[in-house]
Amino acid sequence: MNHPWTFSESVLAILLQTTWDPNAICIFDGVSGGLLWSDEYPREAFAACFSDNNWAFRYVLAYRVSLILEEPRDEFRAPWFQLVRECPDWPGLRQERRSPSLRDQLKRAQDRFRKEFQEVDTKYGDTHREASL
Repeated sequence: MNHPWTFSESVLAILLQTTWDPNAICIFDGVSGGLLWSDEYPREAFAACFSDNNWAFRYVLAYRVSLILEEPRDEFRAPWFQLVRECPDWPGLRQERRSPSLRDQLKRAQDRFRKEFQEVDTKYGDTHREASL
């Protein structure tokens, strides 16, 4: 069994088949705090990760955040460099997807997520806390 921060052979096989889509849609992943493009992780890759209780893709997204912010975080780098070695054409490794020019877009997405999370917590948090007492 793989560690939760490295990709299994089955996931790597899926990621090797991904191709860059110039029209890929960028979304924000609230768990990793990073940007994610629609051509990076096919559903089969997510399904394989989830079934293995593997979170390497979150580490990759978090490491990419650190590159965008120009503050590399070594604790997230192992699966990134696994992809560099084993899936060098994976779309998520493209320079423009880890460029510091994405900093403002990333910060806006993080701020929007934080605000939405706080609104939900304010609306439902007290009710949930009261019900658990």
